[in-house]
Parts: sequence; structure tokens; C-alpha cells
Amino acid sequence: MKPLIFSRALLFISIAAGFFLTSCVPGNGISEPYIVDESRQKENIYYIPSAPNAPLLSEKNDLNFNVASTTGSRFRGVEIQTAFLPSKHIGITGSYSHAANSPEIKYNRFELGSGYITKLNKGWHFETYAGFGAGKISNSHYTGSSEINLTHFFLQPAVSVSNQKKTAQLGIISRFEGVNFKVADTLFNTEREPFSTGQLISLYDQPFHIMWQPGLLFRFGWKNFKFHTAYSFSADLTNPDLYRANDNFSFGLSLRFNTTEKRL
Repeated sequence: MKPLIFSRALLFISIAAGFFLTSCVPGNGISEPYIVDESRQKENIYYIPSAPNAPLLSEKNDLNFNVASTTGSRFRGVEIQTAFLPSKHIGITGSYSHAANSPEIKYNRFELGSGYITKLNKGWHFETYAGFGAGKISNSHYTGSSEINLTHFFLQPAVSVSNQKKTAQLGIISRFEGVNFKVADTLFNTEREPFSTGQLISLYDQPFHIMWQPGLLFRFGWKNFKFHTAYSFSADLTNPDLYRANDNFSFGLSLRFNTTEKRL
């Protein structure tokens, strides 16, 4: 009898030890914790500010085109900007931006605007643009994915100073945005990722946010070709706890022409 009891006890210990060891082996789907580490959840973000599109044009029929590489606290991307002055005091703008933090984040956005431009005095310039835009931010979570559609309206006043030949320009920008977040998909395990779930719940509860984006812009070079750099900081005035990119630094090239035909 004792050998039988001993053998059963040994078998029980072997099974228990095997279960314990296999549960600790990485890659078998059992060892990982149920709650995803918060640091991994924070690799996903829910808003990325665009680079300020301040063309600083001053003459009728001026045309500006910028291509810039952008980077921020949690992303890298590219932005294309254009602007045109069909009259002395009226301008129109357009831009497209793409950003990513591969493979966790992908972001696309476009906007259109129009504005008023005037010369303050020698070397000083004022402009204010307003418009609308739309975009989408997709997150690849540890347990799935989510998608947010964004629409926004903006108001962007700016003042600048330049030298006489306008080969160097320094601008100060203060941009305000009203952003509406619409959560389109939440295809991840909300129980395992509570931080991400809380972020999306906050967007369900409060979809409209006011953003403030002050910044600086500097262009230097020649009359028709300049280097372009800008930096802006983004603040969420509605919900400062929204996990997002907080800034945008851009560097690129700026082409400027006047489309008026010269008459002999």
C-alpha cells in the first residue's frame, strides 16, 4: 500500500511541478500577465498636432510651397503646405500631414483655410487664417486596434518680421483648434488594456476639445528658395490628461514665387 501511496504522491508532485514550469515558460500564451503593461499601452496616442502653416506672404499673387520633415515627442512624419494670395489682403492655404510611430501609430490629416493679411509697418507683417480639416489616427494595440476620426476648425493669427529683401523671416504664431474626436473602432481587449480603455472612454464622454498651439517659425535663404524650420507646443485646454503628442518640430524647404506676369 505504501508504495502505491508514494507513487501517487510522486505523480501529483510531478504534475504540479510541470504545470508550474510550463506556466512560467515564455511564449506559451500563459506566462504573460493578463493586464498589459502600462508602458506598452502608452506607446499608443490619440492626437498629433500638425506643423503651423503660416505662409507669411505679403504681395498679391504670391505663391508659397513647403515640404518639411516633422517630429515630436512620440512620432515622426512629413508635411506638405501651400498658400496663395489672390488679392492684396486675402490668402488661401492648404496642407497635408502624415505621421507614424511604426507600427503602433498611423496618422493622416488635411486642412484648408483662408485669411486676412496686412503690413503693419516697415518689415512687420500680420496675418490670421481660419479654416477646417479632417484626419484619422489608427493605433495598433497589444491586443488589437483602434481608430479615431477627427474633424477640426482652426483660427491662426501670426505676426512676423523680415529683412528688406525678405530673405529672412521670423514669425510668432498662436493657433487655436476646436477638435471633434469620433471613436470609430475599439477592436482590442478593453479589460486587458485599462489605460487605453480609459482614454477612449474620455473621448466618448467629451468628444470636443479646445487645443492651443503657440509656436515660432524661421525661414532664411534667398528670394525664391528658403530653408524652413518651426516649433510649436500643443496644449489640450479641455482635457490635459488626454495622452497625445505635445509638440511638433519641422525642418524643410520653402519655395516662393509671384505668379504675376512681367509686362514689358
